[in-house]
Amino acid sequence: MQSFKDDYYGFQVGAKRLEKAMKGIPDRVPVYAQMHEFAMNELGYQAKNFYTTPEILTPAILEIAERYGIDVAFIDYDVYNIEVEALGQKVIYFENDIPDVDRTAPLITGPDDLNKIRTPDFETAGRFTQVIEMHTIFEKMTGVTPSLQFCAPFSLAANIRGVENLIRDILMAPDFARDLFDAIVEKVVAPWILYQKKHFPHVTSIGGSDAFASLPILNMKIFEEWVVPYILRLRKICGPEVYVPNWVGEKFLKKPEDLLALKLQVSPNFLEGQDPDVAALGPALYKAYAEENDVPLILGVGASFMDSSTSDEVYQRVKHYVEVGGENGRFALYLCNLSATTPSENVIAAVEAVNQYGCYHSSNP
Repeated sequence: MQSFKDDYYGFQVGAKRLEKAMKGIPDRVPVYAQMHEFAMNELGYQAKNFYTTPEILTPAILEIAERYGIDVAFIDYDVYNIEVEALGQKVIYFENDIPDVDRTAPLITGPDDLNKIRTPDFETAGRFTQVIEMHTIFEKMTGVTPSLQFCAPFSLAANIRGVENLIRDILMAPDFARDLFDAIVEKVVAPWILYQKKHFPHVTSIGGSDAFASLPILNMKIFEEWVVPYILRLRKICGPEVYVPNWVGEKFLKKPEDLLALKLQVSPNFLEGQDPDVAALGPALYKAYAEENDVPLILGVGASFMDSSTSDEVYQRVKHYVEVGGENGRFALYLCNLSATTPSENVIAAVEAVNQYGCYHSSNP
């Protein structure tokens, strides 16, 4: 079995670098990554053991992040499965891949199933206590307050109802859909966030994952009426630390800024853009919009691009994003979902490009 260090206190430097980058000009552009699958593969763990054993997952991510020169460590995992698994939705565990919802058998088949949505016992149901333990180990090993996570309401609804069924409900049975979303927010997601906050009272970052809430899966009307309001309700119930940053699809709009404006409603402290949108629209559009709205910018290099490109292509894209996005500071780079098949040389190339082109002159204020 892999042996790990007793501490990874060096990540305190990266945490301070990110904090400075979000406010002004740090010494260098910080880079962080979603890398649980990558770490699992690098260290040779089987998926079920990895995702159900906090004593493995947390130090494994820290070890690989440190090994590859990732500045900012945070603990990520199969976030979309935690709440739904505890409610009774079947989750399939694979040998060498991230667990996933059994999409052939949704938990909610109609209005009669709404009684299945109850506030779980967070001490006994599912893997809630394992998530708390992951973050507890992280805080002990790094001395850094963890960033917490949850599955955002729309994606949770899609996972227990089926995304096609959910969209049909919104169009054809809106009263049922409203009841579904109300139950998800009030009985599951908000209580789970508050439970996490109780264990980590100094937390400043509670991010929702919302991959299903993206164009062209949805249209802007559904975004405005069925996605944004429930996130805003969560922020009202649970506090301003709650945000949802990871929608994609603005490249499909004639005016991409329309979706960027919605992003700032649910993530008002920074603007995030990810590939393939950033690759299609160019980083300058995002930088200009962030500066116009006086918020820092985070640009994400896409998972499929990191998997399928050459190391030189990765280096050149990161160089471009850093040079454009990093002008005048208030910028961080994000490597989106490094997978079990991401070539290690591509991660090395991305970090090298940040180190080469992301440094600020000491004469800057």
